[in-house]
This record gives sequence, C-alpha cells and structure tokens, in this order.
Amino acid sequence: MEQAETMFKAALSEAERGHDELVTATSMEKLGELYFEWERFDQAEPLFIRSLAIREKLLQPHDDLVVASLNNLSALYFFQGKHDLAESPCKRLTEIYEQVLGAEHPEVATSVNNLALIYAAQGKSRLAEHNFKQALAIKEKSLGRSHPEVGDILHNLANVYINEARYSDAEPYLNQALAILEATIGQDHLDLAPVITSLAAVYQSDGKHKQASKHLERLLSLKEINLGPNHPEVVASITNLAASYLYEGRFTESERLYKRALTIRERALGRQSPEVAEILANIAFVHQSDNKYLLAENLYREALTICENTRGPESAEADQRLWDLACLYHNHNRYQKAEPFWKRLTDMREKNLGLGHPDTQLCMDSLIICYLQQTKYKEAEALLKQLTELREMSVGPVHPDVAACLHYLAEIMRHDGRYDLSEKNYKRAIDIRTHALGPSHPDVAHSLEGYAHLLAATYREAEAEHMRTCAQAILNAPSH
Repeated sequence: MEQAETMFKAALSEAERGHDELVTATSMEKLGELYFEWERFDQAEPLFIRSLAIREKLLQPHDDLVVASLNNLSALYFFQGKHDLAESPCKRLTEIYEQVLGAEHPEVATSVNNLALIYAAQGKSRLAEHNFKQALAIKEKSLGRSHPEVGDILHNLANVYINEARYSDAEPYLNQALAILEATIGQDHLDLAPVITSLAAVYQSDGKHKQASKHLERLLSLKEINLGPNHPEVVASITNLAASYLYEGRFTESERLYKRALTIRERALGRQSPEVAEILANIAFVHQSDNKYLLAENLYREALTICENTRGPESAEADQRLWDLACLYHNHNRYQKAEPFWKRLTDMREKNLGLGHPDTQLCMDSLIICYLQQTKYKEAEALLKQLTELREMSVGPVHPDVAACLHYLAEIMRHDGRYDLSEKNYKRAIDIRTHALGPSHPDVAHSLEGYAHLLAATYREAEAEHMRTCAQAILNAPSH
C-alpha cells in the first residue's frame, strides 16, 4: 500500500514539474482513486476537485475525462455521507449521458438510479421513487425485463417503501427482484443475499415471523455455501435466524442456533469478549422468554462481568447488560434486586448523557417504580420532584410525562397525610391528562380514582363518589 502511494505521489510531482495540466489532472485522479479505495476520503476529495477543475477548464463539457471526474466526485461525496454535495455532479452526469447517448440508453438509467440513491439517502422519498421508476422503465426497455440490473433497481425501489414502512408495497417488488436475479445469476449466488435480507425484514416488520424465518433459513444456507461455516457474516445470519425463531416461540431451536453462534465466536475470540457476551445475553433472553429465569439470570450476569472486564464498567456494552438484568428483575416484580441496577444505570447515563437525556430519565422512571413498590416513599418523592423539574424544562409543563410525575407525587403525599399538596398535584395531573390525552383516556381515570381516595380521606364523600363514578365510566367504556 505504501509503495503504491509513493509511486503515485512521485508521478504527480513529475507531472506538476512538466507543466502539462491534463497529465497532472490524471495523476491527481489516480492518487485520489487509491485513497478512495483505502477509504481515506478526506485525502481523495481535494485531488478529485482539482482534477475536475483542470479538465473542465481545458476540455469540452461532454469529454470522457470530465465525465470520469464527475463520477468520482459524486461517488466520493456519497460514501462520505455528503449527499447534498453528491447530488450536483450526479445530475450533471445524467444530463451529459442524456445529451450524448439519448434518453433511453442504459447508461442514463444507471445515472438516474444513482441519483435516486442519493435522494433516498437524503430522505427525499418521492424524488427517489420517481427516479427509480424512471431508471426501471429505461432498463426494462433497453435490456429486457429479465436482466439482473432490472432486479437491482426493483430492490432499490422496494427499499424506498421499506424505509416508509410501506411493506405491502415493497413485497411484490422484492419478489420480482428475487425471481429475476435467481433466473439470471443462479439460486446460490451471494448477490441474492441483500434481496432475501430485505424480504425477511419486510415479513418481520409485518409480523409474519414464519415467512421471515424461511427467508432467513435460506440466507444462512446461501452464506454458508459461499463464505464457509465460520465466517462472521454466517454468525450474523445464525443469530438473525435465532431471533426470528424466538419471535415464533420456537425456543429450543432458537437456543440451539445461538449456542452454535456462541461456539464459533468463542473459538475465534475466546470466552472473555464483548461479542461472546452479546450472544450469552441473547441465550439468556431465550430462557427469560421461556420462563427459565434462573438460567437467564446466570447468563446475564456472566455477560455483564465479561463486558465490565473487557470494555470497562461504564462502557456502552456494560450499560446494555445492566439494562438486561434490571429489566429481568423489574418485569418479574423483584424490585429489591432491580433497584441497584436502575441506580447504577441512572448514574452512568447522567454522567455520559446528562440528566436531560430521555434514556437517563427512563432509568429514573424505573427506579421510582422500584421505590414505590418497596414503599420507599421518601426516596421516590425526591426523585419524582427532580424528574418533574427536568421534564417541565425539556417537554413543557403540560406534557403527559409531567402529569405522570405529578400523579405519583400526589399518591405519596396522600399516603402520608399531606392532603393539600396532594390535592394540588392530583388536580394538575387530571387537568394535563384531560387536555393532552382526552377526557376518556385510562390515565385520566387513574388520577380520578386517586383523587377520589383523597376526597374520601378528607370526608368529602359526595365528591369522592362522583370522581369514582367518572373513573369507572372511562374504564368500563368499550374501547378500554
């Protein structure tokens, strides 16, 4: 690599000394292409820009060398994620191809397809859809319906719909793409993998887990044939299929696949690696879903220890494994066991993300529930007051999340006899929930029920009965 770079740099220096600008532009382009291939995009960019400027100055706008420079620059910007900058040279390329080759030439379709990819990356779905359909029409007319490039464009068009969650629109295009590619490149070609992956994702997102599993089974077989049984992409396919089996409730088969992936990863990386820890956590979740809580707990704890030892106790990997354990205990009402994990997560996320971050506040919410379930009202109240202030600043004083905090504060204050403060918080919670969620929302009913208890405790039985009646009317309505 270093030898090639040295050679191209020397050629560029020699060209610059020779004062032949076109030769210099070519040397710049070759060095830029080398950097592009090595993904050293920042070094390639100025070379491509200078090469294009020279060629535009000295050559005709439609010259092949200008076209090559535009193509390089557009591709570079695309892979850098600078999609706004990629759009202009790609548009120019399309215009040049149309003028020189004619509007129905396959090269025009390729350029229109590339422009659609840029629009899709920018989130301009309608423009992307229009351009993909234009490219598809040209390719079908010039190359025939059964050409693999037609299949690729059908897949690209389907991806626009997938990104918009329009799965029923995406599915027929994906099936057409798969049929074309199978017929032209063969049933076992690795280039089928992206289309099969997209089809599986469509079925998974649409809740059709059985169909998703069938495609993921085929994808795994395809990658095993082409890449070998121990390739990292094969491991990823194994874990994806295992997850799909889990969605179907096929716990034994899911566990078997995860254990196969674990064996491959452990052989390659050793037991003490975050990648192994991730699969251990996946197996733990299978056990958790199958009500084997002790097995799940032990694996989650081992996964946490591995991540703490290899990535550090405050790493993103440790955070995820702490979350796994906290949820395991919390979801099975083991609040005393969950509490220290929520505390630790809250502290970590406050340090790494700040108190205003939703992920930090989510942990605070869960910690509050642990306190309330253990009747640790003092701790819960302090945290609720802090969370109320944070949410009033971040989402505004009349947001349902603020109302939730006020409701629980009212409950705590009612419990220890601070009725005036409790009533104030109940009223505010009811008002916010009624306006934000609608008067028939169950959360409104829950606050009305709490307020009824307070009214009864302060000997206002008629008002209490009215609140109870309103709450029951909401909860007994057909929609609830």
